[in-house]
Amino acid sequence: KNYIVLRTDRNLSEEWQRFKEELFLRYEAETEHKDEDVIFYVVRDKDKMSFIFDYCFTHGCIDLTHPAEWIREKLFTSTGLQIVMDNQSLLTAAKLSIGKDLAWWKKILQNLEDLVSIDEELIPFLSDPNGYFKDKDADVKRLFEEKLFELLGQPYSKKPPKTLAKEVVNLLFDELLNYDVNPQLLSIYRKWLDSNIYADALQNYIDNCKVDAAANIWNVHPDHCFAEIDRKQFEEIVSNFRNHSFVEEKLQKIKPRLQSRWAKRFVPGWWYDVITLFEFDTKPLVSCNSLDKVIEFYTSSFHQVDRAIRKLYVHFINDENIIRPLQEHYESLNSELLNHWFELASDYKSNQQRFLVELIKNASPRIAVIVGDGIRYEIAEFVAEQLSKTLRVNKSVMLADVPSETEHNMSALYVGKGETIKLQKEREKKLSELTGKKITFLNIEKLNYGTEADYLVLTYKDIDSAGEKLQLGALKLFEEFENVLIEKIQLLIKMGYKEVHLITDHGFVLTGLLDEADKIEPNAVGKKEVHERFIRTVEKQNKPDWLMFEEKYNGYNYVYVAKNYRPFKSVGVYGFSHGGFTPQEIIIPNFVFEKERSAVQGLKVEIANKEELREVTGENFGIKIKAAGDVDDLFSAEREIQLMLYANNINYSSSNIIRIELGKSESFEFSFSRNNKVKAVLIDARTKEQLDSVDIKKSTARDLDGLL
Repeated sequence: KNYIVLRTDRNLSEEWQRFKEELFLRYEAETEHKDEDVIFYVVRDKDKMSFIFDYCFTHGCIDLTHPAEWIREKLFTSTGLQIVMDNQSLLTAAKLSIGKDLAWWKKILQNLEDLVSIDEELIPFLSDPNGYFKDKDADVKRLFEEKLFELLGQPYSKKPPKTLAKEVVNLLFDELLNYDVNPQLLSIYRKWLDSNIYADALQNYIDNCKVDAAANIWNVHPDHCFAEIDRKQFEEIVSNFRNHSFVEEKLQKIKPRLQSRWAKRFVPGWWYDVITLFEFDTKPLVSCNSLDKVIEFYTSSFHQVDRAIRKLYVHFINDENIIRPLQEHYESLNSELLNHWFELASDYKSNQQRFLVELIKNASPRIAVIVGDGIRYEIAEFVAEQLSKTLRVNKSVMLADVPSETEHNMSALYVGKGETIKLQKEREKKLSELTGKKITFLNIEKLNYGTEADYLVLTYKDIDSAGEKLQLGALKLFEEFENVLIEKIQLLIKMGYKEVHLITDHGFVLTGLLDEADKIEPNAVGKKEVHERFIRTVEKQNKPDWLMFEEKYNGYNYVYVAKNYRPFKSVGVYGFSHGGFTPQEIIIPNFVFEKERSAVQGLKVEIANKEELREVTGENFGIKIKAAGDVDDLFSAEREIQLMLYANNINYSSSNIIRIELGKSESFEFSFSRNNKVKAVLIDARTKEQLDSVDIKKSTARDLDGLL
């Protein structure tokens, strides 16, 4: 409480020494600390005090010659309760009362609460056993230790704090492994699971814990923290995956763990994928008597199975004993889907041709389109799910052209009418001509607040590029690809785009573990061009297990795809592929993201001196910001803002974040930093929403510095 404490030395035995000390202490109080609150802490008899005696009995004195009696009297006066505690317990309670209020004392005196609360103190102790006792008095330490020994069911004995802590944690872990946890200990453990401050200490204990090999893995508490147990349970389930009743029984034991709010940090994500895979029901396919119904079944539910097996591949693709049974189960589910899909293939009609042409031709300004290369429907669904918390999402389906490969399908999107254009730049040029609109084309990684366009087309090629180069090695990257899409769509909305469209050229399949016998012989009559997922031929083929599409390209007349998802024997690495006619390749997203209208619009803030910034003489320039408008809403009376400057689409300077109020103005000074043209973007510092922008150009006229 910022008091100055002046102490006497209890070791001074001579009277003159004590006189001198008190004289100097009084002098110090009246000079150095004359404007501060001072407490004298005196350890000597009253009859031996001199220069500070009158201070103590004038300004206030607490006589603690008999501290227990003083405490007893104060407590009785404050609470009216009889004090039955012995002196030693009372003094211990007083030490523990620091930071507590009178209500705590009342609970202690009425035996409603223990002096030492294991519930509150055990986690700090376990996290730093030696440090915990560092500032504790011996009697407080003893009292706490007694509680720990009581918890352990042991008689009190002298043990190092670390040893005692380890024994308590071992007891906790043993009880978790035997599903027989002391309710008090379980409650404390759950608090530990919820704690970020003490998480590292818990992890350290877990890392040093060796689970007994003989432990019953199906008799553990669902809130346990042992990765080894999860792994053993998982391996046993997978090895019996064909035994439906066994797997169902064991997964029922796992579900309480997945539903626990405390164990989330220690629950492997693949448990959810295993359950999705095992519990998926294909019975609704029976009623899918049209291609549209099959598509609806895929987009409403089956894509979750595709996602589940992909995520399981991420973790276990190199462990055949685990992934083989899971893949076989997925293949059986997928086979049912494909049977219905190929039976109804005659109803297929692509709606990909000229899509971008018609979209942009009929669009109003401030529209952005992300054209992905290889965005599978399940990826787009995940992106939409994450963004639906803050944006309005409209989901439609597009059916890719066949063969579902980049050159062919990008041409369909950008140009249409069956025309195939090899180079991306040429496709972009053709799109601008066909729409008659000024379109800005940009790689999605280069998007930032400095980007300004009424019609913006962003290409995102990372998924297909990484998949084709790395094959199954790209599995771990897909999560990052999803994050990029989420981040960029959010940024586009904040930049003021009214609509953000997410489309793609095609999807993809993952073949996982693939034996040579699984590959299809590309036996075709006449000249042919063999790809992993399709074959081009000059002559018509008679293949009941192949599906034919008339598609003229480079002298070839037909495209054939197999009526399954297995690849043709072809040159190259297998694993990630596209070009075929499975739902995973053909059913692709056509999603639109829009900003949800906010109930609170926010204070209108704008750049006030745009005209003078069009032509700036000299290297430096100033930007004036003004907050204007009539605002009745209390929450819209001020706003935190920031200015960001871009040159050649790169952010080279930013202002500090400032708070601006209604009717106020602020000015900022910047430099061109050797650039001739820059863009200033004003954003809301909290939401990152773009509020205004201006192009600033350095004048080519000489600065005559007032000589004319």
